[in-house]
Amino acid sequence: MAEKEINVLLCLVLIYASARCWNVELLNSTHFVCDYSSYYSKLVIRNGYVEQDVKECLQSHPETKTLEYTHSKLKTVPIYLGVLKELTNLDLSYNEISSVSFTGMENTCKRISNLVLDRNVIRVLRKGSLDCLESLEKLSIANNTLERIENGTFNTKLKSLYDIHLAFNNLTHIDSSLYSKFLLSTDTRVKVNASFNNIIGFTNSINMTINDITESSSMIAILLHNNFTGFNIKYYFNMFNITQPKRQLPRLTKSGFDLRFNPFICDCALYPLSQALNVCHAMDPDDPYFSITCGSPISLQGMMVRQVRKEQFNCSITQNCPASCTCTETIALNLITIRCNDGFLGKELPLSIPAADNLYISMKSQHMTKLSTRQYLQNVTVLDVSDCSINDIDPSVVHTLDGGITNTVYLHGNNLEYIPRTFQNFNFSKGDILTIDGNPFKCDCHSLWMKKWLLSNTKHVIHQDKIRCSVGPDADRPVVAVPDNEFTCETGLTLKEIIIITVASMAGTVFLAMLIVCKFNSIQVIMISNFGVCTYCFRRRKKRRLQYDIFIAHSCEDDVTIGNIVDFLESQSPSYQVCLGERNFQLGRTISENILDTIESSHTTLMAISNNFLRSSWCSMEFREAHMRFLRDRNVNMVLIVLEDLDEELIFKELRLYLQTHVYLKFTDRYFLAELLQNIPIMIPSDKETDPLLSN
Repeated sequence: MAEKEINVLLCLVLIYASARCWNVELLNSTHFVCDYSSYYSKLVIRNGYVEQDVKECLQSHPETKTLEYTHSKLKTVPIYLGVLKELTNLDLSYNEISSVSFTGMENTCKRISNLVLDRNVIRVLRKGSLDCLESLEKLSIANNTLERIENGTFNTKLKSLYDIHLAFNNLTHIDSSLYSKFLLSTDTRVKVNASFNNIIGFTNSINMTINDITESSSMIAILLHNNFTGFNIKYYFNMFNITQPKRQLPRLTKSGFDLRFNPFICDCALYPLSQALNVCHAMDPDDPYFSITCGSPISLQGMMVRQVRKEQFNCSITQNCPASCTCTETIALNLITIRCNDGFLGKELPLSIPAADNLYISMKSQHMTKLSTRQYLQNVTVLDVSDCSINDIDPSVVHTLDGGITNTVYLHGNNLEYIPRTFQNFNFSKGDILTIDGNPFKCDCHSLWMKKWLLSNTKHVIHQDKIRCSVGPDADRPVVAVPDNEFTCETGLTLKEIIIITVASMAGTVFLAMLIVCKFNSIQVIMISNFGVCTYCFRRRKKRRLQYDIFIAHSCEDDVTIGNIVDFLESQSPSYQVCLGERNFQLGRTISENILDTIESSHTTLMAISNNFLRSSWCSMEFREAHMRFLRDRNVNMVLIVLEDLDEELIFKELRLYLQTHVYLKFTDRYFLAELLQNIPIMIPSDKETDPLLSN
């Protein structure tokens, strides 16, 4: 026979054999199996689709102790299993059971010590469904669709249960009721394997506490491949009444929680867990339970939580974070970092930022041209305003930084021609750093002090070889290398220059006189603010005829700021009678009625405008009512105070028009309080009162 024909024949034989094997397997897959082993007292039933066949099989082997009743499309636990009086091990896996109940077979149920319900479709375990299993030691309900276990399902009636297998389900929480056995005994053990679920945390429906566990107890929770993203130690300590961790946690010596392969977010909230894992790992470095890893951020992905450095546990902050900036909290260092780039449009530092004991500020905006003082600068450890466009530094900034905790200030790469002479008295501490290189400094008679200051602070003002003169004969020369006699200012004048200066001086004198007349109010404000004089000079006086001198319309979210203004007004002599809504509104009347009456009962209405104010419908109403009264009666007084930079999208039409056509006060102005006094009259007491100004 030819080789080709032999190959064809072999192929046909193989195809026929494969078909025969496939048919045999198909027959076996649907063939009823009733197989009993007397040695093990074990009965195996498969494909028990005909109930009568199954019952006859069971009745033939009543002494069965282990029953595997699988692949039979069971919907519930069959009552007829009660015929097996010696049954202790029951395996009902690979069926279609959706609910668990042992009603009608309680006697058999009481003897079962091992129950397997894997590969079914159980979605919910109902309360009471397992109560009769008083001898149950092991329970497996893996690979179902289990989403919920009702409170009370696992209770102290299951006094023998120590091994619970719940892997590959849809659970979202692990409840303390799974460990109810601990309420019965001080020396017990329970292991729960709930790996490959959707678990995100623990609950405590039975109010278990750490005191229910002893050092000889063993509480094991295996929770691999779930959805834990965080672990709030403080929350769980409170849940389980752990008030003295060092004394109480040793009770868990034989216990363990395996949380590996969960998507933990290694941010600031996870830092306490990292500390705890480090302590535990130091006590037992071979225990894998202390090797959980980070799921995010990407930079830390796969790293063991206990190995992440404390400065890497960061959280993003949005509250009070300036627009177009990012604010990050490093809880381990009690530090908040604020970073702004060219998207930040402010010309100065933001008025407010997130509060913290330690601040790191990095501003990289070409829009920033001035460095003004801010109260929060006292808490700044690093101030980086390099590579901006700063050409002016308020001298008070140096005093604020000097009185705080600042150890690093970067001012290089700006447009500074001079720096404030207040730097001359700045007290550098060990390790403090200041950079001012890369600025176009003028080396003249006003800069000689800076050369001497630089030479005496070489350890703190770094890169001195790059601090150079920008113009003149010493251009591009280090400031410290310029001889003292070359720090000069030109003073020689020609006759023509003298005449020009004289004429200019006379013109300046005339202009100054005109300026004093035109700007008298501004001059008075400066006198009040800086020297405490002229408080009553040329201010308007008005006789008190209404209930209140001043009504302040504001948002309750600005109470702290408004409280300071009220204290200032009420401390004046004579004192102003100030009305605040939350303090003076009449009970029992509507808010709108109170607003209308209070505005009509006040000589002056102060409108404290903020973004909080603009978001409030009641505050908007207060503005409109006060504005209408102002338009109706020019004898009344309305003063606008802008507390912060306003969001353009929130400003309504009437307010926008008012701001464009009237003078208003800015709370952030240096002379705000003096300007406020200039815009409100001194109230003269009525005929029945004595004028304190006259009595003084």
